Amino acid sequence: MTQICSLMRGGIAERGGVRVGHRIIEINGQSVVATAHEKIVQALSNSVGEIHMKTMPAAMFRLLTGQETPLYI
Repeated sequence: MTQICSLMRGGIAERGGVRVGHRIIEINGQSVVATAHEKIVQALSNSVGEIHMKTMPAAMFRLLTGQETPLYI
């Protein structure tokens, strides 16, 4: 799974709520949840024009995919 490692301060992604550490889950309407990191990088590098991307906080992704269980206090 690919995550955001840096953002342009004040850029459109940051203003839209994307944060460092978020997981990329969709690019231009196509799920990339089970896609290799290299293929995601290639898809982003080859994109022309606008890129529509959905992201999710890493902790939420781990909970939704069963990689972690919630801790109740």
